[in-house]
Amino acid sequence: MGKSAVAANPAARRTSEDDVNTAPRQYSRLRGTKGERAAVGEVLAVQDGKAVWKLHPSYAAWLWPLMSKATELSLYIPETLLEPMQDGDSTAPPRAPTEQEKDEILQTPEQIADAVQVYSLALKGKYPTVRKAFPTRMVTLGAIRYCRSRAKI
Repeated sequence: MGKSAVAANPAARRTSEDDVNTAPRQYSRLRGTKGERAAVGEVLAVQDGKAVWKLHPSYAAWLWPLMSKATELSLYIPETLLEPMQDGDSTAPPRAPTEQEKDEILQTPEQIADAVQVYSLALKGKYPTVRKAFPTRMVTLGAIRYCRSRAKI
């Protein structure tokens, strides 16, 4: 008996999620950040005007100062809030926030207008989360801007 078309063609076995995750990748920065203060992440996919923007897991300490160490972080962000990375933009991960910075982050009111959805999050020592596991979990981009404004301080 001959092989099926799917068995003969591994690409035919891909799911629609595989197609999204294998989209061409590019690095983009948060609009309004640049140079050493650029918040740069990798755009994994774009769908319906929103991008899956993968950030270095160190950013999680600035979004959730009391949380365990993250090993993966992606946000589901409107594509209009991103712009192409430029020469001179820093791709270095952010340093950990100081105790004083953690207090400031925790005391800053969250602004709904500046919030974006968490796409994926995995914590060290925890079972990996499923993509799109946080459909109602939002984070404020103000924390990322604050993080990058503190670069080299």
